[in-house]
Amino acid sequence: METHRIFFFDGREVAASVGLHLEPVPVEKHGILMDCEGPADLEGVSVFCGSVVPLADGVFRMYYYASRRQPRTMRIGVAESSDGFHWERRLLGQQEWEGSPTSHLRIEGLPADANITQPSVVLLPDGRWFLYCWLHGQEFGQIRYLICTSKDGLNWRLHDPNRPAIFHPSDLEVGQAGWTAGLTNANPNAKFDAQRTWDFLAAKRLRSNDATYVYFNETTNLFEMYSVWLLPNPAEMGRRTPHDNAPGALRVIHRRTSANGLDFGPPELIVFPAAADPLTQQFYYLSQHREGDWRIGFLGNYHCWDQTMDCEMCFSRDGRYWERPFRGSFIPRGPIPEPDCMSAYATNALLPVDGKRWLMLYRGGNSRHNHTLPEGVDHAHHAIMGASWPQGRFAGLATAPRTTGRLLLKPQILLRGSIVLDADIRGGIRAELRDPLGAALPGYALHQCQTFAGDGQRFGLHWGEDNLSSQPYQYDAVTLYLELNDATLYSISL
Repeated sequence: METHRIFFFDGREVAASVGLHLEPVPVEKHGILMDCEGPADLEGVSVFCGSVVPLADGVFRMYYYASRRQPRTMRIGVAESSDGFHWERRLLGQQEWEGSPTSHLRIEGLPADANITQPSVVLLPDGRWFLYCWLHGQEFGQIRYLICTSKDGLNWRLHDPNRPAIFHPSDLEVGQAGWTAGLTNANPNAKFDAQRTWDFLAAKRLRSNDATYVYFNETTNLFEMYSVWLLPNPAEMGRRTPHDNAPGALRVIHRRTSANGLDFGPPELIVFPAAADPLTQQFYYLSQHREGDWRIGFLGNYHCWDQTMDCEMCFSRDGRYWERPFRGSFIPRGPIPEPDCMSAYATNALLPVDGKRWLMLYRGGNSRHNHTLPEGVDHAHHAIMGASWPQGRFAGLATAPRTTGRLLLKPQILLRGSIVLDADIRGGIRAELRDPLGAALPGYALHQCQTFAGDGQRFGLHWGEDNLSSQPYQYDAVTLYLELNDATLYSISL
C-alpha cells in the first residue's frame, strides 16, 4: 500500500506546533555482548569503526578488532550471530596466536604481523565485498586506509598498499611535519621524503584522520566515506585542551564519494562545532542508518576537556547537511565504574532483531580518551556492548508531563485510506481533518475523533461510527491537526 511516513527530525512538514518538543526514543541497554576471552583478543575487543553485515541466511557477521598498546598490536577478527546478542568467533584457519587457531583475518598482500584495525566492510548488491582498514605501520612511515576486496567476505586480497583510499596526516606521503606545521601547511620536505611515491599535493588532497566509515548508496551508485578532518587548533583561540593526545588539532567530520570504491574525491566538511557548543567541543566519528528518505546519524560527540565520548543522534536527508537537535548521549553512558562510563563508540549499522527492535553494537570503555582512569576505576576495560529500541522509532514530538500539545501539518496528499500513528500515549490523542486552506471537513472534526491511549506503532485514527477512516479523502490534499495529551508522537503514516 502506498504510504508517506512523516518523521519530525526537522520541521519541514510542520505548519505549527505548540507545547511539543523533540525527544529521543528511550533505549534498553544489554550490557556486554562480547568481551576479551583469550590471548588472541590481546587487551580487548572493539567494534568502533567496525562492521556488522546481515547475511542472506539470516546470520549477522561482525568484523571487529583486537588490540594492545605495548607492544603495539592490532588484528581484525570475525564473529557471527543468529540473533545479534550471542556471538561466536569464527575460527578461520588463516592466522594463529601463540600456536592456537584464531578468528583473525590474513589479508593476501599484507605481512601476517601487519597492524590493521577499524574494518569498514561493504557488501555490494552484485555480491562483491570491499573492506577498508587502517594500516598502522609507523616503523616504515605508513598510516593509511587500505582497500581490500573479496568474493565471500572471508578471504581478502589487498588492492594496492601504495594506492590507499586516504592518508593519515602522519603518513610519509603527506608529511610527518603535518602535526607540527598547523596541519594545513605540511612540509613536503618531511622525514620520509626520499620514500615518497605520490605527488605531495595529490596525497595531501586525500589527507584524513582515522575513525572512518564507508557505505554504498544504491540510489546514487556511489561509495560514501565519513571520516575525521583535522583543523588547526592554535592556543590563542581558547579551544585547546592541553591534556588531549593531539592538542593542536580540532576534529570535525568530512565526507567524500567514489564511483568505484577505489578513488575517492575531495573532502567536504559537514559537521563542525556550532556557536552554542562549548569551545572544546570536537567530533570524532559519524556512522549512519537509512530509514526511508532519512539518514539517522550516530555522531561521536567528543568532550575534549573531559576526555569522554558520547554517541549523539543526528539527522540528515542527503548525508551532507545534518540536524543536531540533541547535544547529548543517545546511548547513555553508565555510572563509574561501569564498562561504558567514559565512552560509547558506535558500529557501522543497526541490526534488526526479534522482528521488532533495532540493536546497536557499540564499544564501551571505562578510561578517558587519553588513557587516564577516572577515580573509582582501578584498571582499563573496554568491550562490545549493546542497546536496543523499537524499529521505526528514533525521536518523537512529546508533551511535557500532564500537558497538552497541538500540531498542525502542512497540506499532504493522502495516499492511503487510513491515517496511522506510531505513538506512546499516556493521556490521549485526537485529530481533525481540514482542507488545504484550513476549513474543517464535514464528519472529521476534533470532537468526532475517537480518543485513544497506549503505546503502539499502529494506531489508526477514527471519526465516529459512520467515518471509521479517512478513505473518502484518499488521494486528496488534506491538512491534519492533532491534539496530544501527555504523549509522544514518533511518526504519522498517510
